[in-house]
Amino acid sequence: MAVCAAAALTVASAAAAFAGSNAEATPADLPGSTAARVQIDVQVQGARIKAMLSDAWADATATWSNLLGERIFQSDVPQLNFVPAVRASHCYGLYISAGPVYCSGNTTVFVSVTNMEDLARRLPGVGDAGLAFLVAHELGHHVQKINGRFRTLAALVRATPYHQRELALRFELEADCLAGVWASKSPKFAASEGARAAMIASLDAIGDDRIQTATGGKVDPSAYTHGTSAQRVRWFKEGLDRGNAEACDVLSANMF
Repeated sequence: MAVCAAAALTVASAAAAFAGSNAEATPADLPGSTAARVQIDVQVQGARIKAMLSDAWADATATWSNLLGERIFQSDVPQLNFVPAVRASHCYGLYISAGPVYCSGNTTVFVSVTNMEDLARRLPGVGDAGLAFLVAHELGHHVQKINGRFRTLAALVRATPYHQRELALRFELEADCLAGVWASKSPKFAASEGARAAMIASLDAIGDDRIQTATGGKVDPSAYTHGTSAQRVRWFKEGLDRGNAEACDVLSANMF
């Protein structure tokens, strides 16, 4: 069965919540010459983000190929697919999310550049580092698939169905940790201390508690899907500091 995991599910919900109260002028609302300039700026920004995410993806896939062994990684090659909007049809109807989203059935990460731009604009602190992290998190789900963690999760859910929500959250934190492993071994994109610090700072903006507060709601732990800012930072740093996938067994760890 195909399984999809959306790293930015709650982030996407936050962006949607912002949309009603923070509506911005679109090119169609502006005078002709101004609209043309805005449209060009939008296209340039979109192309820049796409190029940046492509660089991060190439760096991360090369890193994991080195860590896992090229034959192991290349036997189930992950793909990065830029789409106008992420749709359920991209993953056999299993997910409707703004993404980015990993579909294990076709080993593809689907990314909408428009959505990524919205996230960066509407959630202060995300920035390029945060967008790159989200893609690395989704690639982390592919590493989980290769390492048999999807099967482990399914077995735990069958054994303790009353812990399903917590187990799913822990699974997401594992992907955060695996993104940290990538950053620790990155040959270029995340190799500098500045790049790593920027990713850690961005995680503070996309914790479930911070998103709930940013969208005007109350902090509700029962609605968490990816972990608090502190939990996400903790597990990213665990992978960053230890530099191997074995450090990322969040399913059986003391989560915080």
